Amino acid sequence: MEIRSQSKAGPVVPPLAEVTATLSRQIDEMKQRLLDRLNRDPSSFAQVEVEIHDRFRRLADQMTASLLAEATITADRAEPAKRGGAAVTTDPDAPPRRGD
Repeated sequence: MEIRSQSKAGPVVPPLAEVTATLSRQIDEMKQRLLDRLNRDPSSFAQVEVEIHDRFRRLADQMTASLLAEATITADRAEPAKRGGAAVTTDPDAPPRRGD
């Protein structure tokens, strides 16, 4: 099963292991770039902080989507679809039944 984010044509949600590997790589790249920037211009700290929070927010969204995708796939495998069975009609004015 393929899970996509944003829309049916959106990017495929990567597996969680891939998200964590990407996170580690991106943090290393970001850390050096931001450190160099702060060394050149310490007054840019406020903007650097915003960039860090934005990056982690996007990564959190990716991780959440990956977890949901894995849980959905696991649930799909755990219970085969139920088929058949008689169609049951209900009286729209009847009180709701409990325990069914």
